Amino acid sequence: MLEGLRQYFRLTTWLILLAMLGLMIVGMFAIRASEAAEGDPPGFVMRQLIAGGVGLAAFAAAVAIPYRQFGRAAYPLFAVTLGLLALVLFLPPIRYSHRWIAVGPLQFQPSELAKLSLILMLAWYLRYRSNYRRLLGLAVPFALTFVPMVLILREPDLGTALLFLPTLYAMLMLAGARWVHLLGIVAVATALVLLPVPRPVPENADGAADGRQALAYATVRVGGQRYALTAAPLIVVANHQVERIDGWLRQGDPSVAMDQGYQLHQSKTALACGQLAGSGNWADADLQLSLLPDDHTDFIFAVVGGQWGFVGCVGILALYGVIFLVGIEIATATYDPFGRLLAVGVLGLLLAQIFINVGMTMGLMPITGMTLPFVSYGGSSLVINCVAMGLLVNVGLRRPILLGRHPFEHGQKRERPLAVRKMHAGSRASHED
Repeated sequence: MLEGLRQYFRLTTWLILLAMLGLMIVGMFAIRASEAAEGDPPGFVMRQLIAGGVGLAAFAAAVAIPYRQFGRAAYPLFAVTLGLLALVLFLPPIRYSHRWIAVGPLQFQPSELAKLSLILMLAWYLRYRSNYRRLLGLAVPFALTFVPMVLILREPDLGTALLFLPTLYAMLMLAGARWVHLLGIVAVATALVLLPVPRPVPENADGAADGRQALAYATVRVGGQRYALTAAPLIVVANHQVERIDGWLRQGDPSVAMDQGYQLHQSKTALACGQLAGSGNWADADLQLSLLPDDHTDFIFAVVGGQWGFVGCVGILALYGVIFLVGIEIATATYDPFGRLLAVGVLGLLLAQIFINVGMTMGLMPITGMTLPFVSYGGSSLVINCVAMGLLVNVGLRRPILLGRHPFEHGQKRERPLAVRKMHAGSRASHED
């Protein structure tokens, strides 16, 4: 039996590790294909190889240290992360945004660390509490999530900020928060997001060129001033983000495809070039990739589709599926509340990243700055995702024996296990004899 358990644990570890390595290798080839299409030397590939080596070392460290040690350091790590997110706002911008901390030739993105530190902090906070089953009890988890979100939106980095709420919801649902409360919050938030807010429109403004005015519900005139009734978030987001939303909503318009929808149009065209298993016409594919901005980072899925077609895209998703199937089994098989919450948080974060990145590449969602885990170019993203997978494997290798009731069973009557009932029955029989 013990040998069977050892074999099972080894299989669990290796399945996740092999799937992760497969994604990293495909990513290297895709990054090189994007470089070759533009005639560049393999500089990005070499840097990604170095980041991959660091990521594998971080993966091994995350597996070796008992995961509850990470939980004990969750609050200090979260505080340090918030400090880094605030610090980066005062540093000189890099590529027109305040996202990176430069240390010599290296660049570190604190928002990547924030994703992992939030999961650790929430898992440690929720592990033995039940107040979040009341509506007011959800205030603390939501407040702790909104603080890094606001700092990240100030960079600005809308894509990373969008990951926090799906991760929070996945962990709250597992922990036992009431569905009516969570759905009610979504309904109220949706109503506030769609709430029309008047915005003054200059008389000399060109309405066709103004993204906010193009997305307005209506334009009204009050006295001598025109106002555009616009959804509330469009008042505060940056101009290029408004243009992306406009390009996504009107992606079938040829004039938009050559303007604010250019990136999405090129992405969909690159995906189509791959056909079923790669068209074999590398000249056409390379030409299309050379026209696609950010093809080695946010739009790496379009590179995979352009080079290896539908089969390549399905292969990428199948590797993610392996991680999810094993991860779900790990989460359901462990009875430690912190371990289960940690596993679900990692899986929720991974799923949100994949859904947003693939969706925006195919035109199913607006374009945001979002990397594809283990495949896109980016050292900070790769290392943090490797640590996240290490924590997932860590939980699978250290499943504690259940001595009490199952976690997150709030007010439920649970029948004692059969072995316990037999033991008590035998004890009563011996006393009667």
